[in-house]
Amino acid sequence: MIDRAALKAISPVYKLYQVYNYLLFQPKLGVAMLRDWIDRHDPACERVPPARLRYRVHGSLEKGSFLRLGQTITRNMKDLLTTIDRDLDSFGRVLEFGCGCGRVLRYLRESSPSCEFHGTDIDPELVAWCERNIPGVGWSTNGYSPPLSFSDGAFDLVYAISVFTHLDEDFQQAWLRELQRVAKPGAILILTVHGESLCHSLSPSEQDAIRARGFLYLTGATGRLKLDGLPDFYQTSFHSRDYINREWSKFFEVVNYFERAIDGYQDAVLLRKR
Repeated sequence: MIDRAALKAISPVYKLYQVYNYLLFQPKLGVAMLRDWIDRHDPACERVPPARLRYRVHGSLEKGSFLRLGQTITRNMKDLLTTIDRDLDSFGRVLEFGCGCGRVLRYLRESSPSCEFHGTDIDPELVAWCERNIPGVGWSTNGYSPPLSFSDGAFDLVYAISVFTHLDEDFQQAWLRELQRVAKPGAILILTVHGESLCHSLSPSEQDAIRARGFLYLTGATGRLKLDGLPDFYQTSFHSRDYINREWSKFFEVVNYFERAIDGYQDAVLLRKR
């Protein structure tokens, strides 16, 4: 396996690798945009975000997998709640932190109309698409750093899918503190992480780093070479279960930890506000 840490140390080679990926991606994006244009009058495609936005939140240009994963995560969320003898309808106000273009929230709203759903994200383009295409949800844009626009203790259930998988420790602690603020006492939170089961994909030096600290934050492409178009600080992080129990318990009660509970890939951390 190529040691990416060593590769990054050779700056010109790593930059050339990023340029290669960028150039390889452009024709694929162009083809997907053309297919979107051809399908623009198909009613089945009306509520699917355009290719560029799909890739930003999904890491893929394919429409079918975008929708299927939203449905899968919805089922995963409901299954996680059953472990504490709760169902979605038992929550009054629900917040998706990092809602993207509604990949999950659209299905949760349809399955539980009695809940009051809110979605917030740093990307105004994604939120604007949601406002135009997914009614019945309170959509909002938040800044890169806290605070959110909600009052203290506003939500019974808060979840974030593929958000803490991309932030460094400073951002994570700031947002854990903010989610603690907007959650009601006794509220449930479901946050996902890249867990230890995925560490086999890391280089030897990266595996050593996560064994030593329990946390690893990796940076890749930045600027125009960053294919998803998200801010440069939005990269990739990994957590150990011990790290979650040690650090996240400073903000919430760690109720349980489920390996690969989200689409058989990301780990899910079930938390409760004390």
